[in-house]
Amino acid sequence: MNVALRTKLLIGAAAAIGVYVLFAPGETDTVVPVKAQARRGEAPAARATANAARPSHSGAFAQLAHRVADSAAADALFGTHSWYQPPPPPAPLPKVEAAPAPPPVPQAPPLPFTFMGSYAPNGGAAVFFLTQGDRVYDVHVGDTLENIYKVAAFSNNQLVLTYMPLNIQQSLPAGSGP
Repeated sequence: MNVALRTKLLIGAAAAIGVYVLFAPGETDTVVPVKAQARRGEAPAARATANAARPSHSGAFAQLAHRVADSAAADALFGTHSWYQPPPPPAPLPKVEAAPAPPPVPQAPPLPFTFMGSYAPNGGAAVFFLTQGDRVYDVHVGDTLENIYKVAAFSNNQLVLTYMPLNIQQSLPAGSGP
């Protein structure tokens, strides 16, 4: 058989089946699911009478309208469920009015100098050699370093320096002294 002829016959048969489905006389004994009857509150006899009263040439969609599932039932079938429970509201914080803490007492920074040595010429005042990084200072008691530190005294093998902005004294170990 020719392929084109066979294709035309299949298309014609499909069209005939479609026309029959659309315009065929309706069934008088339509099967209705029990859940649908209970949901709609109809008795089976009332359903059969309603189907018999329906015109036979109504569209296929009208004949199948009673088979459409209730949208609420379809949503429940694949409904989502969440296990999330909102946390309880936060407990109110107690209102405690405390006096503000006093500011910390100012302190002098650590001494930037390191004792390198000392020299006391015959009968003269002692000279102390201090280093800061790669700089070397030769100082006497009473000298001022960088307008920040003043050499206040030397006692008990300690060189006493005064941090001038806060007037705080700091000690630097000076070995055995001059």
